[in-house]
Amino acid sequence: MHFREEQIKAGLHRVVARDGETHGYISADAECVAYAHAALRGPGFDAGFVYCCDVDDAGHVYGALSGDYNEAIRRLDGHVSTLVEDVKFRYETFNEDWLVIITTDHGHVDEGGHGGDSPEERASWVIAWAPSGHVPAWGESIEPVELTPLILNERYGGA
Repeated sequence: MHFREEQIKAGLHRVVARDGETHGYISADAECVAYAHAALRGPGFDAGFVYCCDVDDAGHVYGALSGDYNEAIRRLDGHVSTLVEDVKFRYETFNEDWLVIITTDHGHVDEGGHGGDSPEERASWVIAWAPSGHVPAWGESIEPVELTPLILNERYGGA
């Protein structure tokens, strides 16, 4: 990861990383979301990326059909709800045009883990939401390598 030290020192760029492997993803995700929440409620916020790993970790350890996996999804739902409310706040308060993208990097097999070539393990999904109601008209199927260019094109007119 490139932290862009010169931009951090200039106050133009912030990176918040928590060690979920050591301290657990439940607390790491909560800390990252709390930081994003505070940043979204403050001035000068243009774009953000929040990665929560609790659901992924639960899928690896317990499997996609487990109660632990469902609990992790409930926690993530709370985190997403917080950030969506923050984006609504920015839209309503500052008249900013926001686009929220939610995705996964892979699927899981029911018994836990991934790494194989099954459709369940290779599957992913993308959700786009905007407080304005304007969401991109992307196709039914998006390859992982297409997502970043699609987002950049949607927001900035070209990737």
